[in-house]
Amino acid sequence: MLREREKVVNNFLALIEVAIAWLSFNMAMFLYFGHFSFLKYKDSIIIHLIIALVWFILGKYFRLTQLHRSRPYSAILFNCLALVLAGTSLLGLAVLVFDLYYVGFNPLPYFGVVNLTLMFAFKIVIYATFKRARAHGRNTRSIIIIGDYTATSFIEQVLRYKEWGYKIVSIIGNGDLASMYNGIIPVLPPDTDVAKLLEHKTIDEVIFIKNKMYVDEVEEITHSCSEVGVIFRLYSPFFNMLKSKAHIHHYNTMPLLTISNTPTDYLAMQVKTILDFIISLLVIILASPVFVLISVLIKLTDGGDVFFKQKRVGLRGRKFYAYKFRTMVVNAEDLKHELMDDNEMDGPVFKIKNDPRITKIGRFLRKTSLDELPQFFNVLMGDMAIVGPRPPVPQEVLQYERWQLRRLSMKPGITCTWQVSGRNEIPFEEWMKMDLEYIDNWSLKLDFVIFLKTIRTMLKATGH
Repeated sequence: MLREREKVVNNFLALIEVAIAWLSFNMAMFLYFGHFSFLKYKDSIIIHLIIALVWFILGKYFRLTQLHRSRPYSAILFNCLALVLAGTSLLGLAVLVFDLYYVGFNPLPYFGVVNLTLMFAFKIVIYATFKRARAHGRNTRSIIIIGDYTATSFIEQVLRYKEWGYKIVSIIGNGDLASMYNGIIPVLPPDTDVAKLLEHKTIDEVIFIKNKMYVDEVEEITHSCSEVGVIFRLYSPFFNMLKSKAHIHHYNTMPLLTISNTPTDYLAMQVKTILDFIISLLVIILASPVFVLISVLIKLTDGGDVFFKQKRVGLRGRKFYAYKFRTMVVNAEDLKHELMDDNEMDGPVFKIKNDPRITKIGRFLRKTSLDELPQFFNVLMGDMAIVGPRPPVPQEVLQYERWQLRRLSMKPGITCTWQVSGRNEIPFEEWMKMDLEYIDNWSLKLDFVIFLKTIRTMLKATGH
């Protein structure tokens, strides 16, 4: 019943997106021609039918018709942008194939901009409305969480983000979870009979989150859920690899499950490289006055070098020099050994929030992350990407544990998950795990989301 209702809602939203596309097209024609004279053409119905078909199918393909409970607006914007680009391109092809001379290609850019604006605005209104309703206790779903210590992160997010609309009825877990949540949520022992619990409580979903899972246990819980029509969700760290890194490779007639620990989508990686080059070139050109201004301010501060050059480790151990605007005194490296006892980071990384070596202009550059602008030249040279794990210095790599070396399996970047998630407040080991999670789940969409979050971080000036 729940799936059927969601299907009806999704189809309804798809029809609204078609209506928005029709409205956008008519607005674009008015903006370009100044009137709606195209309506006098009988075959104008063709373009409207094409828009309806294309936007309905693409809306389903990019999952824009689904109302996700925990989807960031940046991901929605990415999908809207992808739909508009693909749809407008197909519309241009239709104009050519059907010889729709009264439309032409010139109004299509107007159509794309108007459609993207209206569709994204509609999505924001819909998502904001549902989030507000869930935050006030409406449209909620009752869940049971079966897990160990690895479930803590998910539980914390459910408790923090009321707009997701999840109500935890009970947690089935070990003593660690009991000591953490027993006063907030009922915590039941691991040997609790899930089947009986589902019979006596109103439950919409059962979520299984454990670091290690046993097939017999999962099969029993899955069967108990399916018997009474309850949704079962399963998390395993192994899924991070399977989701985007697994494929079937045949040796003669024998199929083997093959897992790669780096992104295998060749076309997407090439698109990433091309976009890195284009965006970096545009940033360098558009920000050239900023480069000049910062250079002058650094020179006026102490007369030292404008840029700071440091050897870093890149893709699979390749060495290169990374460039930044100098934010410290000229002899900063010589003073480093005197400050080792004040290091605020664990692991091999050295960082001090209020480092006395930082100059006045340097402190501003670090807070706004403007000190890293010269690294766009590193991107142009191919040593770095815009988004990727931060490049470490060779001394840090020598102290890495074996599993941490995998963060070098992808080209380093100017920004990544760590930069937009708290930076120096995050322990070193958690930072490394964030980088590996980025590699395991890499996509162009993820890069787009991190890029937008980086801009937000720069505007907030929360860097150290």
